[in-house]
Amino acid sequence: MLHALEVPSTKGGTMFADMRAAYQGLPDGMKERLAGLVGLHGRSSGPAGERLYGDDKGATEKKYDELPRSAVINHPVTGRPILFVNPMHTRGFEGMEREKAWELIEELAAHATQECFTYYHSWRVGDLLMWDERATMHRGAGDYHPEERRVMLRTIVYPS
Repeated sequence: MLHALEVPSTKGGTMFADMRAAYQGLPDGMKERLAGLVGLHGRSSGPAGERLYGDDKGATEKKYDELPRSAVINHPVTGRPILFVNPMHTRGFEGMEREKAWELIEELAAHATQECFTYYHSWRVGDLLMWDERATMHRGAGDYHPEERRVMLRTIVYPS
């Protein structure tokens, strides 16, 4: 959940990509290709993390273990398939060369962030927005003047 405490005078939105719809919109051949792939997920070690952070990968004092996850997972409640590839966090796929993996990651990211799969939220002070973290990619749009502030309160609720 995000709760807007302070927002820029213009823009400053958050973008969301529905990874369930993105999976559904893939051609059958790509769905077959992804069926056996296992992604390697880190904190910020994917192609977008590389562009944003460079060599340090957004290093922090906390250690983040790399996790292998299927490129397509089923939602734990609905059972619907979800494209589980994120250009910030997916650094590759088991058994695939980095160059080929990054090409695929970038192709999937471009597909998932098409307008038909995304929502841009224009914030107003007091807005509270909730989303399903398991089936959504999201990020701040970064489209406001850098001298203005965007202050959000973020709360994460984990299912029991």
